[in-house]
Amino acid sequence: MIGGYAGKILRIDLSRSKILFENLDYQLARRFIGGEGYAAAIMFGEVGPDTGPFDPENRLIFMTGPLTGSTVPCGNKLTVVSRSPLTGIWGEALFSASMGVDLKRAGFDGIVIQGRSESPVYVSINDAKVQINNAERLWGKDIFATFDAIREKSDNGTTMVCIGPAGEKLVKIACIVSDEGRVAGRTGMGAVAGSKNLKAIAVRGTGKIGVADESRLKKIREDAIKTALPNTKAFRDNGTAAGVLAFEKTGNLPLKNWTRGTFPEAAKIDGATMTQTILVKRKACFACPIACGRHVKVAGSPYAMEGPGPEYETMAALGSLCMNSNLESIAKANDICNRLGIDTLSAGGAIAFAMECHEHGLIADSAGVDLEWGNPDAIVKMVELIGKREGLGATLGEGVLSAAHIIGGGSERFAIHAKGLSFPMHNPRKFKSMGVAYATSNRGACHNRGSPFMNERGMLSPELPWNRSYDGLSTEEKGRMTKVYQDVCCAMDSVGVCKFFVFWGRVPLKFLSDSYSAVTGWDMSFDELLRAGERIWLTQRSFNVRMGATQEDDTLPKRFLEESVDEGPVRGQIVELEQMLGEYYRERGLDAVGKPRKEKLFELGLDSVASVLY
Repeated sequence: MIGGYAGKILRIDLSRSKILFENLDYQLARRFIGGEGYAAAIMFGEVGPDTGPFDPENRLIFMTGPLTGSTVPCGNKLTVVSRSPLTGIWGEALFSASMGVDLKRAGFDGIVIQGRSESPVYVSINDAKVQINNAERLWGKDIFATFDAIREKSDNGTTMVCIGPAGEKLVKIACIVSDEGRVAGRTGMGAVAGSKNLKAIAVRGTGKIGVADESRLKKIREDAIKTALPNTKAFRDNGTAAGVLAFEKTGNLPLKNWTRGTFPEAAKIDGATMTQTILVKRKACFACPIACGRHVKVAGSPYAMEGPGPEYETMAALGSLCMNSNLESIAKANDICNRLGIDTLSAGGAIAFAMECHEHGLIADSAGVDLEWGNPDAIVKMVELIGKREGLGATLGEGVLSAAHIIGGGSERFAIHAKGLSFPMHNPRKFKSMGVAYATSNRGACHNRGSPFMNERGMLSPELPWNRSYDGLSTEEKGRMTKVYQDVCCAMDSVGVCKFFVFWGRVPLKFLSDSYSAVTGWDMSFDELLRAGERIWLTQRSFNVRMGATQEDDTLPKRFLEESVDEGPVRGQIVELEQMLGEYYRERGLDAVGKPRKEKLFELGLDSVASVLY
């Protein structure tokens, strides 16, 4: 038997109200695994440069991996892919949405959506029964109100994802949120759904997901959990924000739009402080033994709220990046982002950009909001304005690159992004490999689509082609290291397993190929899995080349290439990107203009991709 795959792809054309069932191409699945890999093959074949992000014929793809919904620890990932309205290139976001598990149980590996409905709709899937439903009564509702309204008309056990008012209004940093509060945050996937008048997808699946070798999988699962649990205790206790204080001490925490090196108030927004003050309970995603999720409550405060708590990236983006040490305001701003449906990282980057513009006299206070650094009221108000596309928020919701073009006056030097996507919250001055990863990531600045700083943190993987940890401040082998970690991340995302469990749990990477083999019944070595990751990455890169991206886009802001900070652990450091990029291009098989070499594409069996590019 072939386990792990449901065997069907659901095709929905909203312009024609057509629903089609397509057999999974198992040969394609073997080469591209599933998840973002299978979606990459579809996107390259069906979306050309003449199809804009908001064009009805742009695809919006929800794809599971072969390990999604299995008993593999943290096998819970659902990928959302499209051409990004924020960057114009490869758009992708990944989240631990239970809807992905139910989608597999309903008999589908993924959903490919095209077209645009004349009026708002939502899709309901109840095993093999698929319907396109009127959603006019839902349009304008926030995320959680939408879930409540759909739940009233759905069977018990239905799981959902939806967009908020930000996606409806085509805010380019709009996201898609699951009913557990997990978010497919980056690259504006919520705006693509909004452009199609698609409010939500609700799924109830009652089938079983097959596993080829249960006894082998049981042993793999037990060994992986035994390894991971001791290494992730801090995150189980205090969430992913447990790293805030440690990152400040080591120079990794972003401060004042990346212009400062120390933040004495970091302890106020550390995960341990959240645990001691506003934590209500811990939350685990499907099949997760760690439970790093937080449910928090703020009472008796102007920032009163209750719901999913901020993770590390959000804590830094709406906190230290803006010099804000008010934990309750961060929780409130995070809640507003969740309800309106906007990416917290891009929102924090945009607000920090606005605060620096204000500091330099390029913009005035907006809507009576004082945009001084560290003002918690300003941060809470600005995320609301961004989500509602009002005032200055309408400009910031376009992303920092477009906002800088609108504001002008030299504000471009304050727009911290790569390929139009705001930076994640890890400092490339501290971990030079992350500078390469941000510059070359297919979706724009990203720490999750290539995590070489795991090596620089001493988290060695014996399967990878080096046997020592490299100094984060050096440039030695950083191009090679970035290339390999990008391939690993493509493979991991495509099988559908959480990186947090594998990387931070220090689980041997062979766990991925062993689990894949046990679940599917197809034997795959780790080297073969890595090769599939390389194939996926180059297909995404080739998509970007078709969209007009070149080597000139593989860069970082001058703030990192030419400027440093005068305090803290990374004092005096810049990112020596050019010398690392040369090594990276050689290892990756790119030519001088950043295009995958024809011989490299042929070597990976990507003949059809080569025929389009060449």
